[in-house]
Amino acid sequence: MRLAAVDPDASAAVRVIRYFDRLTEAGAGLEAIVRGAAVLTGCAARLTDDERRLALRVEPDGRPVGPPGPPDRAWLSADVEPDGGAVLWLEHPGVAGPVEAVVLERAVAAARVVLARTRGRAPARAGDDQAAVEVLLDPGASPEARRHAART
Repeated sequence: MRLAAVDPDASAAVRVIRYFDRLTEAGAGLEAIVRGAAVLTGCAARLTDDERRLALRVEPDGRPVGPPGPPDRAWLSADVEPDGGAVLWLEHPGVAGPVEAVVLERAVAAARVVLARTRGRAPARAGDDQAAVEVLLDPGASPEARRHAART
């Protein structure tokens, strides 16, 4: 409470960190992470991975919508993987505010954990897509996201 009175941005950052840490500890899937990014920032969020044909998009109210069209390069984004394969986008043009910056950082870290968990089990074969399987089996994923994952 004192931190919120002294520095609202720092208080919000601590809440964001705690939120994504809990998602990670609970073994949440990619859609839950993207949903958290959207709800916490108040703008639509998406995770795209063209190589694996993975595309998730969630509205600010937490409602998944998909499959999304191409992202706008003016939106805030961060690479989930060092090679730039997967990218988390906030549909918000311009410079990131303190909350958006922390959400991007923590959501990317959480997504990285999911991708490591789903892709790190066995060498991928042509046609295998562990991230799509994760979405397909995620009980919290929307029916539309599950259908899209099943097609990949």
